[in-house]
Amino acid sequence: MGGTYKMARYDNLDCIIIGYNDIGFQVVENNLRKMQAYSGTYRQLKTNSVYFRGVRTPYMDVLNQILKETTGQDRHFHVCELPSLGVSYLKSFLRKRQFKVEIINFFNYEKDRLLDLLVQSPSAVAITTTFYVDNSPIIDIINFVRHHSPQTKIIVGGPHIYNICSGYDSKTQHLNFKRIGADIYVYDSQGETTLSYILRELRNQKKQNFSDIPNLIYTFDNNTFHRTKRMIESNDMDENSVEWRYFRREFYTPTTQTRTARSCAFKCSFCQYPVVAGPLNFTSLKVVEDELKMFHASGVKNIIFIDDTFNVPLRRFKEICRMMIRYKFDFNWFSYFRCSHSDDETFDLMRDSGCKGVFLGIESGDQTILNNMNKFAKIDKYKYGIHKLKERGITTFVSIIVGFPGETEETLRNTINFLEESSPAFYRAELYYYAKKTPIHKHAEKHGLIGEGYSWKHNSMDWKVASNMVELMYKTIRGSVVLPSYMFYFWAIPYLMGKGISLEQITGFTSIAQEMLVQSFNNDKIPETSEQERRLASIFRKSS
Repeated sequence: MGGTYKMARYDNLDCIIIGYNDIGFQVVENNLRKMQAYSGTYRQLKTNSVYFRGVRTPYMDVLNQILKETTGQDRHFHVCELPSLGVSYLKSFLRKRQFKVEIINFFNYEKDRLLDLLVQSPSAVAITTTFYVDNSPIIDIINFVRHHSPQTKIIVGGPHIYNICSGYDSKTQHLNFKRIGADIYVYDSQGETTLSYILRELRNQKKQNFSDIPNLIYTFDNNTFHRTKRMIESNDMDENSVEWRYFRREFYTPTTQTRTARSCAFKCSFCQYPVVAGPLNFTSLKVVEDELKMFHASGVKNIIFIDDTFNVPLRRFKEICRMMIRYKFDFNWFSYFRCSHSDDETFDLMRDSGCKGVFLGIESGDQTILNNMNKFAKIDKYKYGIHKLKERGITTFVSIIVGFPGETEETLRNTINFLEESSPAFYRAELYYYAKKTPIHKHAEKHGLIGEGYSWKHNSMDWKVASNMVELMYKTIRGSVVLPSYMFYFWAIPYLMGKGISLEQITGFTSIAQEMLVQSFNNDKIPETSEQERRLASIFRKSS
């Protein structure tokens, strides 16, 4: 599943970087079910899974089982097989600084390889925390490492640690860290320079002193925690661009992820990313060009640009598209895209440069809600953009937030009408998540906004009504197919295309799965799905 590795042997391995750990859908469901009376978290999970043979199951697991039965191949597809850009970036950053580093891209599929590396007694294991919302996946990895290499220092950083440090007082932070059980925590939205300082200090065999390294919370006994000064990092994007020659070609082909910018050009009132990531920074066009030329020469077939606002500024975006056209690259590419910052030339350049799909963070089809969200966008511009993208054969995926302050049944009806009129290929409707570090929190009193996370209410709606509206949308909207966010989000399309699954098959699968999804909203009645299973099998049997 992760490819065949020739195991590297080191006299002194500085660090193993470990990527995502999927603790399993059934564990997640059991935990969230307990919260269903007072939070929308479980309702959110229900709109991302189906009853399949009597068990609530995520889309990718259904796909794997259908493929196994129709083709005889156990494919074990999982979107986290995609090369983690965070893991790749850290390895490249550290290798450039002469550290001996290995990576585990996806913990679940590479435990045997991790075990072989731990036998070599590495100085440290660094655990990334992108996409984590609780401590469980981190604890799982730490227990594995402690069991097999108890002397190895365990370092944890990334978004989850940043959120703990920036969102809670020191006492609550320390309680979390005691549960997690690592040795060192990095508190910075970037943190790679801090990590390099830690690894350099770990090479000191006589006496290690972490007190002069910034951005740390560390412990020697998992009881007393020591904190060092904050020094916000701002690492140069050109100097630290990923050096892909440090990786096997099979790792980043046929589908890979990259970025040309850090942070976001906008300050949407529901989003904390620009606050956390800091000022918007760009990679130079020369570095982008060199990387894309390397991908082309290496046989990459699908590229995912993860920039939050890839087409902003528009002039730069057009230059990148023209460069891709000039070199006649033969890969497909996918990205986030803002219809509000585009023109007809943009759509032509996208088509001609190989764009096959875009993630449109439209969030609402009602102008009042867009204004509340500080989106700086007009509904007519959205409609025009979707129409022009579709006209050029570019797959469109629209993300909608349901329940943002100011939302009413009328504004949601406007969103439903918008989706039915514009008919993107795929969409999802997500229950609003109230994070208090987002700009809207400053206006909470104005909107009567109280609560937190998926448990909230405001002057015109609460999470229960919003959850009902998500289900209503999935039941009634025609012309667009639901693409769930749980391990089958938009980036699953290029991932699966790289595995030989066609866009037509993905669309057929998700269309039938949506029927099962709607039938699965009621936990009291487990639906019969044999007819849908037969139709799902027929999609893949044709090409087997």
